[in-house]
Amino acid sequence: MAAPKARALGPEEKDECMKIFDIFDRNAENIAPVTDTMDMLTKLGQTYTKRETEAIMKEARGPKGDKKNLGPEEWLTLCSKWVRQDDEEEILRAFKVFDANGDGVIDFDEFKFIMQKVGEEPLTDAEVEEAMKEADEDGNGVIDIPEFMDLIKKSKNALKEA
Repeated sequence: MAAPKARALGPEEKDECMKIFDIFDRNAENIAPVTDTMDMLTKLGQTYTKRETEAIMKEARGPKGDKKNLGPEEWLTLCSKWVRQDDEEEILRAFKVFDANGDGVIDFDEFKFIMQKVGEEPLTDAEVEEAMKEADEDGNGVIDIPEFMDLIKKSKNALKEA
């Protein structure tokens, strides 16, 4: 498994990550031991090779960081990798479900099926076509993985704002 890339965390995500950090900061010294952190990742199903683990920790600690402990900022860097990876893996799994024929794109019929399942009322073909045009950023008539990820992220943001 390749080491995940970091992304900016929102305020709620930061709060959740810091609650976990506080569990590892047993003596209220504002540190989380690296060994405990990697054990926790393993228990959560995040398995990395020794090289990947070292790269993740090196990036989280920075060039002059403590090799045995992570501070709050390093912890948030590490946490941002998990959140992004989990989101993207979840979206990718959904894409694979909706790509019924397995050709790597979602065509009109597959998109219509999705829209019928998530909507409260049945949509007309014209309404589905309009929604598909909005999601199909490059205008090639199908929705690929990056377009699907953008669509899901936009939908999540719209729900948060509502």
